[in-house]
Amino acid sequence: MCRLREILLFFLLMTSTGLMAQNFGRIDSLRSKLAFADEPRQFELLNAMGFEFRFSYPDSTIVYCNKAYALGQRIHLNKGLARPLSFIGLAKANQGAYKEALDYHNRSLEIAESQKDTLQMAHGHNNIGRIYFDKGDLVRSYNEFIKARDLFAGINDQSGLAYVYRSLSDVHEAKADYPNALKNALMALSLRRNQQDLRAMTSAYMELGIIYQEMDSTELALKQLKMADSIASTMNDKITKAEISVGIAEILCKEGRSPEAGALAEEVLHLVTENTNQKVFIRARMVIARCDIYWSRYPKAANILIKIYQNSETSGNLSFQRDAAKLLSKVYTALKEPAKSKEYQDKYELLQAKIEREDLNREIERLEFLLVIEKTEKENELLKARQAQDEAIIAEQRTQNTLMMVIVAFGGVLIVLTWVVSRKRKQVNQRLEEQNLHIVAQREEIIKQNEVLSRSNRELDALNHEKDTLMNIVAHDLKSPLNRISGLTHILEREGNATTQQEELLRMIKDCTRNGLDLISGLLDVHALNEERETPKPTAIHFEEFIKQKAQPFHALAEAKGSRIQGMNRIQGRVISDPSYLGRIIDNLLSNAIKFSPRNSSIEVNTEWKSGCIYLSVKDQGPGFSDQDRAHLYEKFHRLSAQPTGGESSHGLGLAIVKTLVDRLGGSIELVTSPKGSEFLVRIPAELL
Repeated sequence: MCRLREILLFFLLMTSTGLMAQNFGRIDSLRSKLAFADEPRQFELLNAMGFEFRFSYPDSTIVYCNKAYALGQRIHLNKGLARPLSFIGLAKANQGAYKEALDYHNRSLEIAESQKDTLQMAHGHNNIGRIYFDKGDLVRSYNEFIKARDLFAGINDQSGLAYVYRSLSDVHEAKADYPNALKNALMALSLRRNQQDLRAMTSAYMELGIIYQEMDSTELALKQLKMADSIASTMNDKITKAEISVGIAEILCKEGRSPEAGALAEEVLHLVTENTNQKVFIRARMVIARCDIYWSRYPKAANILIKIYQNSETSGNLSFQRDAAKLLSKVYTALKEPAKSKEYQDKYELLQAKIEREDLNREIERLEFLLVIEKTEKENELLKARQAQDEAIIAEQRTQNTLMMVIVAFGGVLIVLTWVVSRKRKQVNQRLEEQNLHIVAQREEIIKQNEVLSRSNRELDALNHEKDTLMNIVAHDLKSPLNRISGLTHILEREGNATTQQEELLRMIKDCTRNGLDLISGLLDVHALNEERETPKPTAIHFEEFIKQKAQPFHALAEAKGSRIQGMNRIQGRVISDPSYLGRIIDNLLSNAIKFSPRNSSIEVNTEWKSGCIYLSVKDQGPGFSDQDRAHLYEKFHRLSAQPTGGESSHGLGLAIVKTLVDRLGGSIELVTSPKGSEFLVRIPAELL
């Protein structure tokens, strides 16, 4: 299983190498734009060129990105300055200088944090995590990947998230936590599908294949590899397809499915040669040799393995040499040639020991790297502690200096304030003397004004007395003669001996008398309302009889104009309200409705009980009210645009009286009007018994 994992990881590395191929066309395009670009654009181009060189020519990456960093500092770039340092860190890692790479990534992260560059912060944590992972420090790498994931998610960078999920999958896989490894690998694949990055999708399917194989799910592993193979076919990338096919063949061979493995390896040999891709070519030949051993074709297998051994020895590939030597020992044992079998067995053991020594050296390098990192972290902690101590001492000294300056400044301010206060005190005393003189003068003026106000009040009292006397004269001395005149006209009408001219004169006398009486009644009502300051006096009213009684006198007035009063009372029983106020409201609304309605029309009076209130509606078929009328609807003595239709008088007091009475009862009045008629809606709070 471990050997199979090594094969798959090697294959994945080879697949990634396809992604790392140098794009010289893009580099030439970037270089041609550099001479004509302004400085911010030059910074971007230098970074792009450095990024392109990071795998094949990392030294060039370092040169171009150092130029970009110097340019960014010179033009005071306020964002993105961390990027060239990040690319230098990648180049250093590709050179194997992990300590220097880590230093550059840490510097990049510090600058990104100072510039609040979230994208570069995410890349910084991700790159640091990759270095820790490559050196076997899974705890540090996992923590860095989590920080990178959260930052990429915060800015919704799908490409960065896909790479981080792939890295997290590697960490979980290294810890044999296959469920979480599989979960993160599937998330990376989903993001890469959304981006439609075919090469990245190929790599993601390969990663899933490795995880499934580690979980002993060979069929699922082969399924993922075949998905990768189908994508490589659509890209028409023979090298990638060959790499995937040989990886599948190796798994099939390991699983004992030699016919399928051999056929697939033969297909690989049609895609690559020893000159185009030696490693893939040797791996395919190795699969064929294993299949020949499976079929007991030992001489053919021996010829293939000897060539693999010789070519690997020339290229210095110890793994291929070791595997070929082990298989040759097995082949010669089957061919009954013990000497050659022992010869290759000895070579296998020497090569295995050499590989183990190299692995041990790498482990030693990893441990030395971790020691250096721990030493650096401790030195940084000591440095930070000393820096904090120095800053505390400096802060204390600064505080003492500040305190001394404050004391000196306070003493100076105190002296100045003493002088200023003394000077202002003299000025204030002087102003107080002036104000005292002014106050004495004002007091004398107030006494005079009070005397004037007293005289005015006495005059107002006298005027009010005269007004009351006048109102009494109107009530008694004017109203009584007009009532007698009205009574005499009724007697003359009943005698019936008057001529047509006399009847017209009687009618005119009646109209004049009625107009005078209406005016006197309105004035008396207004005077009474102004004089009445007490609150309404609620009384139990049998509402149905009350409304009939109030409407009865108006039927004759309506009939005189050929009109009729109709409607419906929906209030049964007794209500608690002020009958005087309520009666005067009904009187004025009905009187106005009859007065301004055309002849032969109808007037509707409706009442109902709802939500603790009496609702009274009086609707006529008059000419309605204009917008200008609405503005002065309830003002005293303000005549509106409509004119009485039967020669009646209008003094502009009826609606003013209604509004005053409704307000005193705590109710409201609303007008709905149109050229075809008007409706007054009155709401009065009351109790229903």
